[in-house]
Amino acid sequence: MTKRSYCLFILCCLSLAPLASPLDVLAQNRAKRGPVLPKASFQTRSPRYLPDGKQGGASYGSQITTPGLHLTGGENRTKATMAKPYNPGEPSLRMALVRWQTEKMPLRIWISPGIELPKLPFAQLQQQRVDEVFQRLQSEEPFGDCNIAKGWEEQTNYQVAAGIEQWRQFEHEGLIKFGFTEDPREAQVLVFFTDSFPDSGGPGGLNVGGNTCAQLFTPAQTLLPNYRQKPVVIELSTMINHTPERMMGASAHEFGHALGIKEHSPYRDDIMYVDRIVTGLSPGDKATFRLLYKSKPQYVM
Repeated sequence: MTKRSYCLFILCCLSLAPLASPLDVLAQNRAKRGPVLPKASFQTRSPRYLPDGKQGGASYGSQITTPGLHLTGGENRTKATMAKPYNPGEPSLRMALVRWQTEKMPLRIWISPGIELPKLPFAQLQQQRVDEVFQRLQSEEPFGDCNIAKGWEEQTNYQVAAGIEQWRQFEHEGLIKFGFTEDPREAQVLVFFTDSFPDSGGPGGLNVGGNTCAQLFTPAQTLLPNYRQKPVVIELSTMINHTPERMMGASAHEFGHALGIKEHSPYRDDIMYVDRIVTGLSPGDKATFRLLYKSKPQYVM
């Protein structure tokens, strides 16, 4: 092969090569720099895997309220209900709608490098976790005393990012914007990991797969001088979500809560089903999200 032919061959190969995805870019950057903090409140618990192999779920509330646990039989969507939205409101606030304000966009997400926050009794997470993380972010090394969760691997973060990316489609509709950051102080949504949630009483026990906490405010409260933006905190179980599919599905589910879908779906076909059994957004999930973000919220993050 002549030098000219070889150059033409290389140019052809490059022209056919697919564009790198955001995750590919992240991988390349990590390879160059070594391990770095990856880009990246309501109370939710989802899903649970019960001892008999069936899945169970749990209810949730915001930091304003006390959540309760429940199990549901679930409904199957039919052709007529395939794209029917469910009510995404907060049950403890009379199903009031909660979502991010447009001026908060783009949301910035920080996926921690496997960081496990100090364990708290499960019942205390709702009232304490957001304030704890908020206070940590004021220090020079917010998570310097934290351990890496058992079962976490670097590829886990790619699975989490893939789950979150499922909501990217709504950017094209002008409903939301979000991106990933390597600085937790810049983020409105922070993702942490744990092997399990201790003292999680009720059905499911230690088999809770995910938890999301946030503090809610009325739009008027965000205009007060003493208002401080506090992060939404997601924690994912590496023990329950021990396969790529489960971790991706769990992160998509929890990010749905972080975006404002407070109530779980009653339909088993949906990613936001209380006892999640799918890994992707359904037409019903999409219709619900559109309903939420085209409505005026009573509460915001």
